[in-house]
Amino acid sequence: MKNRKKFPGISLVEVIMALCVLGIVVPVSLSALGDVLTANFKIHENASLISSAEWWFSRLTPPVHRADIDAAPREDRHGKARFEWETENLHNGAMRVTLRVIGRLSGSVLTVSRVY
Repeated sequence: MKNRKKFPGISLVEVIMALCVLGIVVPVSLSALGDVLTANFKIHENASLISSAEWWFSRLTPPVHRADIDAAPREDRHGKARFEWETENLHNGAMRVTLRVIGRLSGSVLTVSRVY
């Protein structure tokens, strides 16, 4: 029997293992990179939604009546957020206003309540 020289090379098992590792590492890395790149955008948008909610509530001056709330704007001054609200009369004559601020770009929703 003749001795065969082994050629240095890559076996099929090593190729399959490398492909499996790449199949796991690459998607996870791209997902993490996408999260990092969009995190700054989400932070700024949430800050913008909070600012828009404060702007909307600043237009209501106590004592607040239902007519004041019905006359409130449906969009912010830049058109980047829209507002939806619900009112609830409380037992002591006060009114709870629950405001939903919806971002135009991503559809993020911020909910804030105040009692007047």
